[in-house]
Amino acid sequence: MKLFIKTCILFLCITNISCDSLELEPLNSIASENFYISGENLNAGLHGIYDALQLNGVYGKQLQLDGISDNCIVVSNFTPDMFAFAAGSQLQVASSFIDMYQDGYVVIQRANLLLDNADLIEGIAPDDEDLIAAKAEARALRALAYMKLVYLFGDVPFTLTTMSREEALQISRTDRNTVIDFVLDEFAATAALLNAVSSDGRLTKQAVLGFHAKVMLYEARIGNQTWANALTAINAAKSAAINGGHSLVDTDTPDNDYKSLFTEANEGNSEFIFSVKFSSIDLSTSYKEEFSWDAGALFMHIHQNFADAYDYADGSDYNPIDDTYVGRDPRLSVNIMHEGLTFNGLTYDGTDTGGFVSSNSPGTATNLFVNKFCTTDFTSSFNEGTLDVPVLRYADILLMEAEALNETGGDGHTPLNLVRDRAGLPALSGLSQSALKDEIIHERRVELAFEGQRWFDLITLGIAENTINAIVEENATVDRGFTVNRNELLPIPQTEIEANPNLLPQNPGY
Repeated sequence: MKLFIKTCILFLCITNISCDSLELEPLNSIASENFYISGENLNAGLHGIYDALQLNGVYGKQLQLDGISDNCIVVSNFTPDMFAFAAGSQLQVASSFIDMYQDGYVVIQRANLLLDNADLIEGIAPDDEDLIAAKAEARALRALAYMKLVYLFGDVPFTLTTMSREEALQISRTDRNTVIDFVLDEFAATAALLNAVSSDGRLTKQAVLGFHAKVMLYEARIGNQTWANALTAINAAKSAAINGGHSLVDTDTPDNDYKSLFTEANEGNSEFIFSVKFSSIDLSTSYKEEFSWDAGALFMHIHQNFADAYDYADGSDYNPIDDTYVGRDPRLSVNIMHEGLTFNGLTYDGTDTGGFVSSNSPGTATNLFVNKFCTTDFTSSFNEGTLDVPVLRYADILLMEAEALNETGGDGHTPLNLVRDRAGLPALSGLSQSALKDEIIHERRVELAFEGQRWFDLITLGIAENTINAIVEENATVDRGFTVNRNELLPIPQTEIEANPNLLPQNPGY
């Protein structure tokens, strides 16, 4: 992690968050509850919370969420239960989802530990600016973890204080609406305490308001909030983002194209409102090893329908009968490795190995691979886990604005066209409310590819059944299926239920 690594390591050496039902135990003679004894340790504890965002089940493998959407499917031999879920099968064990469930509680437990002890540190006044900011960030990070858990699992155990293992094993699941109300209140309250300028990947006012807006958007889609209230939240997030110096990156120059947004050289650009930081000494998932054409252990197959979703550059709808990648939306070739692209000086021929020398690739059903986040040569260590993971971009804010405007009788064309123009596509005008909604959702899919957004869009929009069940691939091993009233939520991992029967009942259908 690129932020305060030394102090973060100090915290992680003293405390260990187990992945077993919110358990926290000390590793050495310094008890975790006695850790918060100085401002330095407060700083270390805060960045220990940020460090937990790097875990696979939080944002370390955010890309893999696309593997249960209509964009891609995860590979069966590495994540069998996740593959069964993506195929619409009924799960018995659900071990593949254990990280998504447990890792969120690592964030929550570390945040609770800081918040339980921060006010007890001697020598720090209650109105100390650093103390106020640290507590606000911890609260917002905890809310962010609860946000993700709810949209993946529904009702979840809810605690706002540090717990022993014995106490944690007695917690039942709390109604998701109660948790969401808490999340919205926390985002609103902590945003008021944060500044618009930060460093080292820490939360800002605009980032937290952006998360608040995202929850309001989701809740408006499913009928729990009004679209007018969602638009108000989105406008506040957009205004804060602009005041904080965020904007779409101008990609008209050869050295600053859409591809460059997702390279290490441009980390922290104006479009990224919040990212999870990684570095060569604090690695994330290796895109090379798990998702690229050169993957030694390929974790995900890209569906042909996702490549076909990218229209022609002139704005007309793509016709799959043409079977061509020429003249398409420029983001297609940035996001997806397809036939005809050049990689490391060689042209991909569309086969399993692509004709590349010494390729390790096992191939995919469609011979399409992730290209976004990967360099086109072997520079920057081929992004082997050092690239920051985007969580919220300004383009997302604009697309949220377009959707909310369209739902409230406003003109969503303008913010939508800003994103299209940056991509090199012509502006849209005069569309009906229904047609414009379809274009906005389409734009979210192609613009935010592999950023872990598509699954949440499918579920909150209620379109997962039609989109996923319509997928047909020639390879029968990647059949897809979505069962209504079951697959909207992931199953609670069986190991968690065995450790704590109070988590029952299991989500419907499992």
